Amino acid sequence: MLKLFLLLTTLAATLALSITAAPASAGTPCWKLVIADWYHDGRIDGTYPIPCYEQAKQHLPPDVQAYADAADEIQRAMLDRLRHKDDPPHSGKRSTAPLTFSNGPKEPPKGLVSRLIDKIGPSNADSVPLPLLVLAGIAFLLLAAAAASFVARRIQARRVMPTPAPAEGPRDHS
Repeated sequence: MLKLFLLLTTLAATLALSITAAPASAGTPCWKLVIADWYHDGRIDGTYPIPCYEQAKQHLPPDVQAYADAADEIQRAMLDRLRHKDDPPHSGKRSTAPLTFSNGPKEPPKGLVSRLIDKIGPSNADSVPLPLLVLAGIAFLLLAAAAASFVARRIQARRVMPTPAPAEGPRDHS
């Protein structure tokens, strides 16, 4: 029973440590901000220094390069930034202040589940995806169930079984 308790405690601690993520530091490279901006809604809404766009294209994960349009969106945002480089800050659709995000049009209010997912889900491109955390939790639960089953079988095997009573033959009732 003590082994089961230790196993479950270890699994719970591992799960708790894997769920918590370190917050992004203030010194986040600008290319990460560009990629995170694209991950948010598939567009680059913010305005960044021009080298950040090139660095972001260089740091794109291979799967994003192969299956998504992130490189095209980053290139489009960089060209837009180059086109509007000399515009005053409030004259165009984009601000020229570096490393900022614009929210765009108002979004409709979110439901309880959407707010919960936003709160506990990944906040940037470097975060662990929520479905992966759910699968890890299920895996830990399955491991715990298997361990409990193993321990229960071991305990049952250690029990002493009483010897069966001898079988009596037919009696003569005369």
